[in-house]
Amino acid sequence: MLLKLIPKSNYIVPLRFASLLKPPPIQKTNWKENVVYLYQFKRSPVVPNLSPFCLKVETYLRANNIKHEIMGTYTIRSKQGKLPFIELNGQQIADSQFILFHLQKYFKLDEKLDTEQRGIARAVDRMIDKSTSRALTYFRVFENATNLFNPNVSGLPIPGFLSFIPRNAYYKKASRLLYSEGIGRHPREEVVEILRRDLQAIDDILGDKKFLLGIRPTIPDFTMFGHLASCYYLPFRQPVTDLIDDNFPRIREHLDRMRIHYWSDWKRPEEN
Repeated sequence: MLLKLIPKSNYIVPLRFASLLKPPPIQKTNWKENVVYLYQFKRSPVVPNLSPFCLKVETYLRANNIKHEIMGTYTIRSKQGKLPFIELNGQQIADSQFILFHLQKYFKLDEKLDTEQRGIARAVDRMIDKSTSRALTYFRVFENATNLFNPNVSGLPIPGFLSFIPRNAYYKKASRLLYSEGIGRHPREEVVEILRRDLQAIDDILGDKKFLLGIRPTIPDFTMFGHLASCYYLPFRQPVTDLIDDNFPRIREHLDRMRIHYWSDWKRPEEN
């Protein structure tokens, strides 16, 4: 309705100009066959990536010995406007869930799960990527946005006194998402309870096994590691830190196990 009230000449040119700004079909034009080019946020000084979705994908590539190159960026986005995304043999795939689906199919990575395990894997993966993720984001946004965007944590190449600029942009965007999905309207103690129940479900499934579904990691292990490790190992306390340390030592051992197996080059500041 609004466009009908605006003279055609006032909006047709901007629309045409905007079409010129669309990202190219692929970023890496001189790609090598079967090499995965992973576009993700640049490294943080304290964790390999502050984005749980980027950390999930890179850990999956490492665990499965898939040849890849990291394309760290703050500005490049996929055709869908997302990070992370990959490019493989001239094709671009965005969204961490679909990236793992594609890698699994293309490289024939059979997880050898029975039907019940496949159901559990899918349910746990979706719980962590949605419910657990939103609870963790709640505390990042409403309690720790300033800590998160400290250059010593974020790694952003800006002076500390300017860190409020990306912090405020993140706060605005993330809080809008949290409120639109409802969790941002809950009091703090209820969000802590959501997170506690999700962690309890993970712990119940994990039990005394090495990984969630046995002796080998499967997709939900990488999803779990991405979301929990990108929060748990940050240098400030959060509800997830207290819950894991106080109530869920098996989850902490799982995170440490994944880190030792696949991130031997990840040295936390206190280890240097």
